[in-house]
Amino acid sequence: MTQQEIVEDVMYVSDVQVQEDPVHEIADQDVVLRLDAVDKKYPGVHAIKGVSLTVRRGEIHALVGQNGAGKSTLVGIAAGSITADSGTVEIGGVAATDPSPAWCREQGLAIVYQEPALLPDLTVAENMRLSMPEDRRPSVGEQVGWAEGILSRWSSVASIDPRTPVRELQPDARFVVEIAKAMAEEPKVIVLDEPTEHLLPPAVAELFRLVSELIDAGGAVVYISHRLNEVKQIAHTVSVLRDGALVGTFDGAEVTEQDVVNLVVGRELTRAHTRAETRTTALGDTLLEVTGFSGTGFDDLDLTVHVGEIVGFAGVEGQGQREVLRALGGLVAGRGTIELGGRAVKTSSPTAALAGGIAYLPHDRHHEGILPGLSLRENASLSSLGRLSRLGVLSRLRERKATSETFASMRVKAPSAEVDVATLSGGNQQKVVLSRVLMTESKLILADEPTQGVDIGAREEIYTILREAATRGAAIIVLSSSAAELEQLCDRVIVFSRGKAAKELVGDDLSEHGIAQAALSATGSRSRVGTALRKVTFGRKLARNDLTPAAILAIATILLAGVAISQSEFYLTARNFGLILPLLATLAFFAMAQQVVMMVGGIDLSVGPLAGLLVVVGSFVLSAYKTPIGMIIGLIVLALVAAVVGLVNWTLAVVVKINPLIATLVTYTAIQGIAYLLRPLPAGKIDPIFLSYASTKLGFIPIMIVLAIVVAVLLEFAMYRTLFGIRLRATGSAHATADRIGVRTKRITLIAYVGCSVLVVPAAVLLMAQAGTGNASIGDSYTLASIGAAVLGGASIFGGRGSFIGACLGAVLVIQINTVVQFIGLPLYWQQWLLGGLTIAAAAFYSKSRTLAERS
Repeated sequence: MTQQEIVEDVMYVSDVQVQEDPVHEIADQDVVLRLDAVDKKYPGVHAIKGVSLTVRRGEIHALVGQNGAGKSTLVGIAAGSITADSGTVEIGGVAATDPSPAWCREQGLAIVYQEPALLPDLTVAENMRLSMPEDRRPSVGEQVGWAEGILSRWSSVASIDPRTPVRELQPDARFVVEIAKAMAEEPKVIVLDEPTEHLLPPAVAELFRLVSELIDAGGAVVYISHRLNEVKQIAHTVSVLRDGALVGTFDGAEVTEQDVVNLVVGRELTRAHTRAETRTTALGDTLLEVTGFSGTGFDDLDLTVHVGEIVGFAGVEGQGQREVLRALGGLVAGRGTIELGGRAVKTSSPTAALAGGIAYLPHDRHHEGILPGLSLRENASLSSLGRLSRLGVLSRLRERKATSETFASMRVKAPSAEVDVATLSGGNQQKVVLSRVLMTESKLILADEPTQGVDIGAREEIYTILREAATRGAAIIVLSSSAAELEQLCDRVIVFSRGKAAKELVGDDLSEHGIAQAALSATGSRSRVGTALRKVTFGRKLARNDLTPAAILAIATILLAGVAISQSEFYLTARNFGLILPLLATLAFFAMAQQVVMMVGGIDLSVGPLAGLLVVVGSFVLSAYKTPIGMIIGLIVLALVAAVVGLVNWTLAVVVKINPLIATLVTYTAIQGIAYLLRPLPAGKIDPIFLSYASTKLGFIPIMIVLAIVVAVLLEFAMYRTLFGIRLRATGSAHATADRIGVRTKRITLIAYVGCSVLVVPAAVLLMAQAGTGNASIGDSYTLASIGAAVLGGASIFGGRGSFIGACLGAVLVIQINTVVQFIGLPLYWQQWLLGGLTIAAAAFYSKSRTLAERS
């Protein structure tokens, strides 16, 4: 049977036929990746249907199929990030039925996901080091230089500082980092899942060059792409998936693009009609009129768009076209006059632009498009709730009808409209975002890369949907990096250069060749294109540094000290500091405990009652006349009680999956009840010798404040200079991503919760020294104070950011506020007012400063 006969045999049958590899007789010693009878089901979806796939050394094996065909699920199984229901994964001759990401990496498989598996709060160098196999991982001190050496291979297309937090990178730069770190592993086989979607042409050329080097060195590549021209350009072998099953595997040199298209969609698909054939009505009156529009990256733009017209924005990346589109959509600032249908429109925010009749379709759907945790229906209807409501009450019937009709027209593949949008494939997520835009029934639609990450068949469907929207009277502006897409879709294309509309193409001039020529001739020759970062200013460095809040707190503390000194001579006395410092040491331990669990995105409300419980337990196990051995055993008992509480918190939050606030609130109530059960009233004298040890001073400085400082410095060092610390930050930065790259997030979170509780032990010891007896309520006031101190120190309530030194300085400021309020004679409620106000102000300031740093 000829290759064409194979294609035709599979193309026109209703049931998908799984073909064995007809192209190569592959010797076992040449196999680097083998998937054998892999099967995976989700509720309502049979994602992978007994797929067997073999990849050999020196081969670029392309995997193609529509969105939802199972490509990403299949490679997720190969990489260990998804567990198959049955089947085996074999890498380099070693097989496993339930591989983990770490095992796959150690066996020689690297993967570049469709959405980069990078931790936003870690630097580029930390991300690259964390994903390396253990035998190739540099030391922390060497990681910046090591990363610079790897990224230097991309210097012709991207200038990336390894010390930059990933959250500050543009999407294309993130992909460069993701690909560079995967290549640095020198794997036996590398999986590239839609690697060129966000890359500029120079970066694509560099990627293909590095892939060629990898193949020449005996490696292998699994290449997933919707861009068939790229597949034909580099692939030796092509495997086609449809509806979760393997349709067939073919020789890349023999199968044509049209053959692959037909196999992918399961029927013969011809090229869509040209724009001239699809336009059935003449353009209407002027709908959009933009005059003197300027902003960051563009200047003095005049633009008109007519009713029913589709206008394209083109040009070399970075010439201002995307900035114009985002400014029209209200996402960035713009100055000038914008009129829609003869009425002035404000674009000060996306909400204002939408209210004026302008809807924006983002190109970065993961960060600006979908809302994970919400259903498809909720994602699609969110911008149209006003139209679907009456007197502020949503009509669920109208909502379901509107979304179901839109999903049907978009051919969204999902078990139901009620599943979490995050469970869909990338292309189907894009369709849901487009559905939201279309449901607004806006007069002007701004489509930024509308078919990015969308399969061949769906791409034509989106073209049709956009044309139909234009036929109904909307005007559409499309920004696309594909000149062929703009030629096929648009009535007119505007080519940008250096922030200005350099050329307009219409009629016969509007062609793929004409667009490319206009873009190149308008910009002239450029020695460097791509993802170079903007200059890092001093202000941006400050905003990026997690110790900046600590410096601000130190300044605030000094200013308050000046106020206290001016009001009372008693402030600068050994007696005063002898009273303040034990309180400071206590709160410092509480704040550091809270900081540990906040690093993984939790908040522990149980720390105060836990301290009370430990004081009560201490009144039993550290009662009078204990020997030194007895004291040590008593401390061990306290540590074990604390660890058990931390374990309970972790079980509720991570295993049972209760929100951490609710989980620790449950523990708060439980342990408070236990403490009062043991000591309904303060009682039980604690050993005075033990208390004397806890109260030991060096002059007027308590030994426990010295211990707190030492612990803070050690924890700060560990967080940035040890592998565990980096994994701790990674877990809080992006939990799911950390899982995908092999971080054992459950174990890290367990250590964080237990560590938080154990750090309460020294705080409880200090409270014992203050009370002398078992007092169940003595720690209650420290819960909110510990959260306030950590937030003042720069901790993020979402995890991934913070500083133990900052948390201690936050405790210093809290104690300073309480002291100064008393010295200047204010009522005690001012302590709560000032603490609450400063905490809110600090959280808002740190959040805003970091946001500005990321956008600058």
